[in-house]
Amino acid sequence: MNQVAIVVHEGKLAALHGEDPCDQLRWALRARGEPAPKLYPTSDSDAGGQAVRKALAEGARLVVVCGGDGTVSSCAAALAGTGVPMAVIPIGTGNLVARNLGIPADPTVAVGVAVSGVDRAVDVGRLGDMPDDASDGASGTSDGTSKGAVMVGMAGVGLDAAMVQDAPHGLKRRIGWPAYVISLLRHLADRGFAVEIDVDGKRTSHRHVRTVVIGNVGGLHAGLSLFPDAQPDNGVLEVAVLAPRTVLGWIPVTARLLRGRDRPPVIARARGRHIVVSGQSVLRREADGEALADGRVLDVTVEPGALLLRVAAETSADAQG
Repeated sequence: MNQVAIVVHEGKLAALHGEDPCDQLRWALRARGEPAPKLYPTSDSDAGGQAVRKALAEGARLVVVCGGDGTVSSCAAALAGTGVPMAVIPIGTGNLVARNLGIPADPTVAVGVAVSGVDRAVDVGRLGDMPDDASDGASGTSDGTSKGAVMVGMAGVGLDAAMVQDAPHGLKRRIGWPAYVISLLRHLADRGFAVEIDVDGKRTSHRHVRTVVIGNVGGLHAGLSLFPDAQPDNGVLEVAVLAPRTVLGWIPVTARLLRGRDRPPVIARARGRHIVVSGQSVLRREADGEALADGRVLDVTVEPGALLLRVAAETSADAQG
């Protein structure tokens, strides 16, 4: 296996109950006669990308990411196209990316996958350049919003982004992803907006929109599935435009999403390799659960098979079956 690097979000690690998964990984590697892993902590100025680049420069042949979706996304941006695999030990609030990609939710089990799993090539969505006028004073990601950023799971504008940005941090630490539900309820009555969606050159216009989500994966929390047919290795991205006219309009939308494959009339879906969402006004934006600076455009292009992800052998077999 050669040199293993652990990129760790120490704040989330400190809040974790139970055994330290980084220590468990050290013991597992030692038992296999492998060299001790090197630790690369994230920081306020680096969500993980700089740590990965340093690890690669120092000879890492496997990068184990110990953190949440934001850390995974930042590390994936640095690893995409390098041929160096990424393993994930999910210790974040939502861990939506890990759930959708078949990464075990139990950190101890995830350690075992990191050591003895197989590598699966998955797609990423590369975020386009953010226009100079995109920022309206909102905070961006800790790695900035350059074209180097990627989306591994989902990105969105409107309600989706407001939910992510306004979830109380203390509550997230205490109860996990249900904190997003509280934030979501606060924004259900937000005013709709108008957007144009360009999918591989085909443009459509939409009014009274509450949120637009671009996905490389399909599952949400609480058993909801926004993109039932999404596959992280099929070379295309999905997009959904949700436009219920009233707060009560969310009830049938949620009910039908729980059924999985129903097609509510207030949800417009499409798929393609290059998706651009353009708003008439400045919109709140997010990618993989991390806030982007507010802006009028969300531009995502798929990079097929760009990321090698360490998964359980049975997960890889299911994906190929």
